[in-house]
Amino acid sequence: MIEETHYYKFIAGEVIVRCTGDKIEKKGKSGVWEDAPNLRWRIVTDDDALIEITEEEALGL
Repeated sequence: MIEETHYYKFIAGEVIVRCTGDKIEKKGKSGVWEDAPNLRWRIVTDDDALIEITEEEALGL
């Protein structure tokens, strides 16, 4: 089974977050995806600071 990937961005700043199953990663100014399990609570609680975006938006930012 292939797990769907969801992309998010923070309202303020340029950090992009992607979530595939249990794996959570972030991409900031460096442009490199880094593990970010500490952001899980933001996704689980529907944190208002994160907005879901499309893959095209995430990869184009």
